[in-house]
Amino acid sequence: MSDSKDNIGTGILKGLKRVLFQHDHVTEEKTATELQTPSVGVKPALIAKIEPSFAEEGTKDMKLKVYQLLENLNKPGIDFFEVWNAAVEMGGANSNNIKAAYTSLKFADKTLDKARLLETGSGYVTALSSVIETETKKRMDEKIKLDKEKEQARSNLSNEITTIEQQISSLNEKLVVKKAELENLHKKYEPIISSIDVKIRSGQQSVSAVLQEMQQVLELINKDLN
Repeated sequence: MSDSKDNIGTGILKGLKRVLFQHDHVTEEKTATELQTPSVGVKPALIAKIEPSFAEEGTKDMKLKVYQLLENLNKPGIDFFEVWNAAVEMGGANSNNIKAAYTSLKFADKTLDKARLLETGSGYVTALSSVIETETKKRMDEKIKLDKEKEQARSNLSNEITTIEQQISSLNEKLVVKKAELENLHKKYEPIISSIDVKIRSGQQSVSAVLQEMQQVLELINKDLN
């Protein structure tokens, strides 16, 4: 960057950054005639896109990143950027300040003229638009990838949920069957158990009676036989 450009301030777009943190909106005084001034293939619509009106929505941090990107795009020499920056330093990029900035900077660079401003401004618009388009495409590709991942995850989860619900339904059916079996457990086993109890008591009684008879016989043998 040339010495004349280095002497124009402590940093390109310093004024724009300062305004950014003071006001979210700066009133523009450019007229339709100024926007439509013909020159070296400049498209007025593109010029309007980068005017520092701050009318676009967005956070201050994102705007600052855009200005930092513009700084990286800035070329050596006095051109559109320096006039823009100087106008903002004067209080805003309106018609009077742009004219005053242009007049002042011509003292630093006698070759500065309207054609260069419009040409370099248009070039910066194109460069910035290209960078933003590239970055936007990257973000869109990332978004599309994430959307696909999200839909795949949604599909997988839906399938898993369906499988689990089917398993739960099957388990509920089994649970109903098992509860019914539990409720009928007493009816199933009680008659058999009762029958066994009867047999046990009957057997005990029969054995007891036989043992008593045998004991009586033993007593008689012991008593009556020599």
